[in-house]
Formats: sequence, C-alpha cells, structure tokens
Amino acid sequence: MHCTDFLEHYSEYRDGLIEDQGLLQQLRRHLLVCPQCMRYDARLARGVTVLRSLSDVGPSASFRRRLAARLAAPPPEPFRPAVPATAGLMAALMLVVVAALFLWVTTADSSHTAAAEQAAPPAVVVVSPRVHYVGFADFTVPASHHTWQVQTAVFP
Repeated sequence: MHCTDFLEHYSEYRDGLIEDQGLLQQLRRHLLVCPQCMRYDARLARGVTVLRSLSDVGPSASFRRRLAARLAAPPPEPFRPAVPATAGLMAALMLVVVAALFLWVTTADSSHTAAAEQAAPPAVVVVSPRVHYVGFADFTVPASHHTWQVQTAVFP
C-alpha cells in the first residue's frame, strides 16, 4: 500500500468505520512499516487527546447578559438618507448647466468642423499587392492629442 492510499482511508480507519478486514489489515501493516504515516498517526492521536481533555468552552455570564439585553431592545431605526431642502434648486441648476453645455457643443462643433474640413489634407491610401493589406491614414495632427490617426484593415 502506498502512503496516498493510506491517507485516503485514514479518517475512516481512525474512526473505526472500516469493515473490510483485508483493507483494515493493509492499513495496519502500512502503519507499522512507514515512518511518515506512523508520525502522522501519532501527531493526530496527540491532537485528538488534547482536544478531548479540554473542557467545554462557552460564553461568559456577562456576555450572556449583554446578548439578552441587545435581543430584548427594540430594533434600531432604519437608515434614511437626509434630503436637503434645496433639492429642487439643485435640480434646476443641473438643467441649466446641461442646456448651456448643449448649446456650447452645438455651436462650437459646427465652427470646428468647417475649419477642419478646409484645412484637412486628402487621406492617403496604401495598398500592398503582396500582402492583403489596405491602410487609410489621416495625417492631420489634432491640437489636443498630438498623435497621428491611422486606421488599418487586413483582409484575408
């Protein structure tokens, strides 16, 4: 018997639940010849002995009194978020800000796109006959990003 087989059946062996006499005999023989499993069995037996020698651990009398008092007390009020008196004013201000942003974006967007269309150079198309590759490059440099914008597509 190997140690893995022994450890697989060890809990049942320790608890006395194995009824198969052949398996029980193999487990006992392995325990006599294997120093590792012998050491494992001795350590576990010591641990079980120590646990059985301990007295029952329970809550103290003061803990029980405090617990009984907490259980007898009425439940606390549920949490209710405080609503400020100026909630209506805040909602109105948010609507004004949204409207201002909308107006700013629509007017600024039309002037920027017209200027960008006039200044934009034509796009460069790169086609390679050997590799199925088509690339579209826009060499305009945006003022905010300072990066090249390149779009590529690979076809099988």
